[in-house]
Order: sequence, then C-alpha cells, then structure tokens
Amino acid sequence: MGPLAGGRFDVGRVALVAVVAGCACLPAAGRAATLVCRPAATVRIAHQLDISPRTVAASPEQGSNGMPQCEFRVARARGGGPHTRLTVTVNQDDGPQASWRLMRTVVEASQRWGGKAPSGWHPPIGISGLGPYASWFPELDALMATNRDRSTLLKVSIVWPRARRIEMLGLARAAIVPYRRGG
Repeated sequence: MGPLAGGRFDVGRVALVAVVAGCACLPAAGRAATLVCRPAATVRIAHQLDISPRTVAASPEQGSNGMPQCEFRVARARGGGPHTRLTVTVNQDDGPQASWRLMRTVVEASQRWGGKAPSGWHPPIGISGLGPYASWFPELDALMATNRDRSTLLKVSIVWPRARRIEMLGLARAAIVPYRRGG
C-alpha cells in the first residue's frame, strides 16, 4: 500500500519510504514530502568553494520556524574564501504570503529610529537577479528571496568564520538558485 492510505496522506509511510530510498525529504504535518536537500545545491556550493560535491554533507532538518530546511556542511573550503569549515542552511518557508512577508522583513530591518545608527549596523542590501525584495541581511549573514512563483520564502544562512561578506554572499547566491527554480 502506498503513502495514501484510504485517500489520506500518511506522513509516517512517506518518511519511511524516504529513509529507505535515501531521499533527503522531510514531510511536514499535512504537507506532501518536499525535496529539502537538493543535489543541484550541493553541486553549486561545491563549485563555489572549489571542492568535490562528495565533500559537502547535506542533512534535512526542521527549522526553528517549523519549516523544512537543509544544512550543508563543509569540513574545509579550498577556494572562494577562508580555508575553514562552514555551514550553509537553506530554510524553505511555504507559509502564506511569502512575498509580502519578505517585503515586510526588508522594510523592518531597514528602519532606524532616533539618532545615529549603532557602530557596525548595516541595513539589508538589495540583490538583483533573485526576484523582488531579494536581500542580503548583513546582521544575520543571510540571504532571503522567494522562489519563482513567489509561494515560498527562502532563507540561506551562512556560518563561515573569517569569511568576507562578498564570499558569503556568493556562496548564498549559489545555494539559493536551485530552490528558486522549484521542483
């Protein structure tokens, strides 16, 4: 019997099938299983870092927002930045009004009230080519955009000690592209 038992979606059976098949999928309550750790993202991250895709470990997780995410870990980067370990986390939030939530996040993070901005504070930086309101958030070391049909809010967070902003942004952009395409 398949994952649809009596016309109902059986999350347990899909999870079991996913584990047995070696799929990096995470079914969320009431949702169909989604491919969380996309092979194309692994390849793009490896290419950006000048390493073999086999050295990029990907593990599906549930984000703090309850949405599926994939954590890509690299023990040692070779090119494109410091030769240190790093983590790239891609969160896929398919909650309602993804475009509106992204726009409000950008607006709220851009606001500074009352006097001079604190030392080191930076507003979000708009990123072209990734859709409306796509932005790099320097305070979070994260890139946020929506997928092409604007139904999913994507957040790519980078933890890369001693990396410069341009290196982290290049890596985040490489990681987000397969998720924007959908599928």
